[in-house]
Amino acid sequence: MKINDRVKVSSENDNEGYNSFRDKVLIITHAASNKDEHPGYDDGMAPEKLYDLKEEKSGKDVNCSLYDYELTEV
Repeated sequence: MKINDRVKVSSENDNEGYNSFRDKVLIITHAASNKDEHPGYDDGMAPEKLYDLKEEKSGKDVNCSLYDYELTEV
């Protein structure tokens, strides 16, 4: 996945913290592969990318960043 791709939270992800945007289409605004690119990146997750997102309809930023495995492309 890359910047400007449309994604949703994976149906296999049951993190309740994602419920406010779970069924919304999201847009990737930033992609990080290490701590230099995103301070919240967990080096133990390499080679997964960590994404910043916004809601497609409202343009509102999502309040957390998600990894590849937590998302699915739309």
